[in-house]
Amino acid sequence: MYEDLIAQAETLATLDAKKPKQASLRRTVSSAYYAVFHYLVQEACNAQLGSQHGQAPYRHALGRAFAHGVMKQACVSYGGGTLKEAVIKGLPRDASGRYLIPQPIQDLASTFAELQEKRHLADYDRSERFKRADVLTSIEQAKNHVANFTALAASEDKKFFLACLWAWKELTNR
Repeated sequence: MYEDLIAQAETLATLDAKKPKQASLRRTVSSAYYAVFHYLVQEACNAQLGSQHGQAPYRHALGRAFAHGVMKQACVSYGGGTLKEAVIKGLPRDASGRYLIPQPIQDLASTFAELQEKRHLADYDRSERFKRADVLTSIEQAKNHVANFTALAASEDKKFFLACLWAWKELTNR
């Protein structure tokens, strides 16, 4: 679904040659956000349950558990480069006692949180005006950060981030 939604966003952003319609740009923002949302949900479900064909019903069922607000909270924290002690309690640290978050995780997390904010503006704030150049930049940023995250080697850090997307609320309350 990620690829289809990104393609849709690119099409909508370039639909009107001279003066793009705000409706097209608003839908572009929404499509870009949902592309990243569905990408992260798919990756998290694959990490938890596997990616084999027979596991699809389980991935689809688990995918319904992801909440936009919870994902944003996790991504804001990850994007900022630091996690609450309650979240990282017992995890490996560097020599200075920090839990290091790989840059591709930070970048994708930040992009997700930013896109969610922009989507809220696009969907609910009619006074907000969007520019084609800005939404095209958002699409490119999303594509680049998804590609970098995808290229990131499988690791416990990557799997933990993906699990935090659905378990964040519980982890921060412990």
